Amino acid sequence: MKKTLLIVASFFAAGAISAQQRLVLVEAFSQASCAPCAAQNPELNALLANNTTKVVSVKYQTSWPGYDPMNLQNAGQIASRVSYYGISGVPDRIQDGTNQNITQTGIDTRYAVPSPVTMTISHTISADFATADITVTINAPAIWNPANTVLQLAMVEKLVSFPTPPGTNGEMEFHSVMRKMYPSETGTPVVASNFATAGGTQTFTFTGVAIPSYIYDLREIAFVAWVQNNTTKEVYQAGLSEPATLSNLAVVDEIDNPANLSCNAQLANVSTDLENQGTNAITSATVNYKVDNGTVLTAPFTGNIAPGSTAPFALPAIPSTSGSHTLTVWLSNINASGSAVAVGTNSTTFATITDAGLTGPYSQNFSSSAFPYSNFHLASATASNWARVSTNSGSMRFAAYAYTAGNTGDMIMAPIDLTSIAGAQLMFDVAYAQYSSENDKLQVQISTDCGATWATVYDKAGATLSTAAATQSSFVPTASQWRQETVDLAAYASSTKAFIKFKGISAYGNNMYVDKILVQNPLGLETESVENFVVFPNPATDVANISFEGNGGDYTIRLTDLSGREMSSKVVSNAVGPQAHQVSVAGLASGNYLVVISSNNSSTTQQLVVQ
Repeated sequence: MKKTLLIVASFFAAGAISAQQRLVLVEAFSQASCAPCAAQNPELNALLANNTTKVVSVKYQTSWPGYDPMNLQNAGQIASRVSYYGISGVPDRIQDGTNQNITQTGIDTRYAVPSPVTMTISHTISADFATADITVTINAPAIWNPANTVLQLAMVEKLVSFPTPPGTNGEMEFHSVMRKMYPSETGTPVVASNFATAGGTQTFTFTGVAIPSYIYDLREIAFVAWVQNNTTKEVYQAGLSEPATLSNLAVVDEIDNPANLSCNAQLANVSTDLENQGTNAITSATVNYKVDNGTVLTAPFTGNIAPGSTAPFALPAIPSTSGSHTLTVWLSNINASGSAVAVGTNSTTFATITDAGLTGPYSQNFSSSAFPYSNFHLASATASNWARVSTNSGSMRFAAYAYTAGNTGDMIMAPIDLTSIAGAQLMFDVAYAQYSSENDKLQVQISTDCGATWATVYDKAGATLSTAAATQSSFVPTASQWRQETVDLAAYASSTKAFIKFKGISAYGNNMYVDKILVQNPLGLETESVENFVVFPNPATDVANISFEGNGGDYTIRLTDLSGREMSSKVVSNAVGPQAHQVSVAGLASGNYLVVISSNNSSTTQQLVVQ
């Protein structure tokens, strides 16, 4: 027989409250990237915490105004409740379906209104944490006509806690978050004939409902039920079944390694912490782990972890290829339960760069939309980092205005062999405008020891970084609002594997952009630019068209790879005026190449992406 864990909540104990005392339902609509929500939610949470005998709450994390992982996990049902009430902005709150006066006075007033029904609700969770059974009973002491009325049932997580803000408003704790509604968000009909005589009753049984895999903490699962008239939206009664005490529960509390950047072909001695969050000692479990969506590997845990304690566990060596990856670790078969259900999942991101440093001149103009590129690494959370945008025919943007002050975005380029570029310089174009007087910052850092240490070689902020006047609009630069910067890399000339990092640091100001990154010998830079030099289409698949303005001299058009190896070349003699030429890229491997046009007094380079 399957073991279950039982918890029961009753809301009409004799001698405590009257037979028809209501429990008020507060439904709140919020969002992890809504700044007013972060400002107002603490007051609401305090009010609800002071009225636990009068109020039960359900909170819906909406899809706007920004990023919210809790919405993405159940966007459809949340959208249905938004539509049901006609919610047009967050934060917003509804009390018992019809009232928005969520104050102490408003709660007291509604609490004093008798309900036509009483309610009991209880639930059990299976020993393998895969399913739950819920029973809800409503009773009407007097005759009651529940026209167009349904029972709604929602699983909530009473507390969802993140180590860092999941959105942009700074919130890390979210209360009574709606995770799933059963059997759906339309509810279950209340049958009027059951209440045609005094003492009518109806019991709703939900057996074996699936517990979603996206639940953050199984210990926080509770169930809220309410009876609602779909015509008037009035809620007649609500009930809460508090979280159950779980016996055999352990989680992957922390993954200590790998570091953000690794130059090894495998991850060795990755350390994790296993935490016992149940009431029984954990003596065995299967530790599951995988890189990205690759093969699931397993390792056995044996030992003894007392309730409330943690124990370290080192994973076996994990093979890894070049690029950015995610390592995910979870538990199953705790205390030989036989359950394959994933429990206590945790993950971390890392990058492995096993390739040697690129040789010869390097160029990146962000023309390809497939960002980040090969061996590039975004070392910060994707929600607050650099992104490739179409501005300037492709560039990289750090949207400081969208990120809380202090948030950083790190973009680490593929490594470069600086010994192959005598007297190397880094050149790039930057564009930035303040919102008013904020000091958003751009740094360029370099590492020659695979990310163990970083040296800052460029550091500008605020007015010094600006290339345009402050604007209270989202800054998008025009062609004249870019500035070229030059950084001397001579001090790192002996590095065969140099990593260059562009770091954006938000002061909650405005957009900054980086484009046309070039690492090469300064003697190779153009003394006079070739005018109207255009490469299209870019990316190219068969043929790339090259156009430029000739001044009467002889020009050489060269196609090279990033190490300087020549793929093809063509000489154009006595070129005067607009020129149109073609370069075949058929048969070339997909990747980044350089188109170089040179003459006696000019040399200009543009990147070409071949797909």
